[in-house]
Amino acid sequence: MLKYFENLLDDRPYFGSQNLTLAEVVAGTVIPWLPSTGVSWYDYPKLSTWCERLIARSTWQATAVTIEALEALKSKMVAA
Repeated sequence: MLKYFENLLDDRPYFGSQNLTLAEVVAGTVIPWLPSTGVSWYDYPKLSTWCERLIARSTWQATAVTIEALEALKSKMVAA
């Protein structure tokens, strides 16, 4: 799947065009977390740059899930 995304980006900053699309919102909920699971960006330089561009957006930072919020959610799920 990562190779597909890498090829889809081609030379564009975002999947659909020069602008942020729904594809960024959907893929961006998972892809930025991949390095923390051991996935390397080595074979995916365009995807890495896309990810950096995405998470640098002020609106993304304002709505991104923090590690603390994720841990709190996990503890609630375990308790339930």
